[in-house]
Amino acid sequence: MKGVLKCMSNEKMFKFDEAAAELNISRYTLRVWYTWENKLLKEGSITERYLPEGYIAKNERGTPRYFTKKDIEKLRKHKESIVIGRNGIYGKFSNPNHKEKEAK
Repeated sequence: MKGVLKCMSNEKMFKFDEAAAELNISRYTLRVWYTWENKLLKEGSITERYLPEGYIAKNERGTPRYFTKKDIEKLRKHKESIVIGRNGIYGKFSNPNHKEKEAK
């Protein structure tokens, strides 16, 4: 696998795009997951992160995020738990025509 880094513990580190490829999802989908989580944190709907933070390289341009195999397994479990489809849990981020359901 190209571009695999190793952290100090000699564990393989995967770039954001490589992590998405390991999960068989697009990098856009993975980014939407993090956008959703950050929105919920900001609103106060959740108090702690449910997605792995990974390693954020602050000294590199654009502050890229790297993941370990353990992080990828946590993301895989999250992937299995979400509702699939444009009107699912992430619909408002990925579907421009998504309409919020009104409470009756």
